[in-house]
Amino acid sequence: MKIPSLAGFFLCLFSEFSAPLYVIHRLIFCCFIVFQHGFCLAQNHVASRVWRIGLTQEVQKFTPFTRARLQFERNKNFFAVNLGLSSQKASQQIFAPSLAIDYAHLWKIHGISLGPVMDVSMDSYVFGTRFLYLHSSLGYRLAVGEKWQFFQESTLGPTMESFSNLNQKNQQFTWNYHLKLGLQYALR
Repeated sequence: MKIPSLAGFFLCLFSEFSAPLYVIHRLIFCCFIVFQHGFCLAQNHVASRVWRIGLTQEVQKFTPFTRARLQFERNKNFFAVNLGLSSQKASQQIFAPSLAIDYAHLWKIHGISLGPVMDVSMDSYVFGTRFLYLHSSLGYRLAVGEKWQFFQESTLGPTMESFSNLNQKNQQFTWNYHLKLGLQYALR
C-alpha cells in the first residue's frame, strides 16, 4: 500500500535509511519556514551588508575541527561558509577535510547578539577505509563585538555516518553535538 504523502515519497526514494533521512529533510524544511521572514524584505528598506572573515574551533562527538570562515551579513541574517581541517591522528592517512554552511538570525540586545542558528556540514576521514559524515543541527549563537566579533555557538542534530567494509556499504545515524568558539573581523 502506497502512503499518499510527502513522507511516502521520501520513504520510497530512500528505503534503506528512510526514516532518519526523512527527519533530516523535515528539520531543514521547518527551519526554512521559521526563518523565511528574513528572505522577504521590503522594497524600500535600505539593507546593511557586511562581510566577515574569521577562524573557528569546533568540538563535536567525532573529532575537533579548525575552520576558516567567510560570513555575509544582511538585516540580522547571517550566512557563512566554513572550510576546515582536523589534526592528523596516528592511523589517519591525511588531514580530515570539512565543509559547513550555516544560517543564523541574530537580534542585538545591549551590544550582544543572540539568536537561532541552523548548520549543515560534511566531513571525511581515511582510516584504511573512507568514512563520510553528514551533519545537520539547530542551536543558538551568542556574539559580542562589532569590528572584531567573538562568538560562541552550540548546536545539536542528527548525523549520518557511512563507510565501506568488506565491499559492503554501512550507514548509521546518531545524534551529534557541535560546540564552536570563533573570532571574526568585519571587512567594510
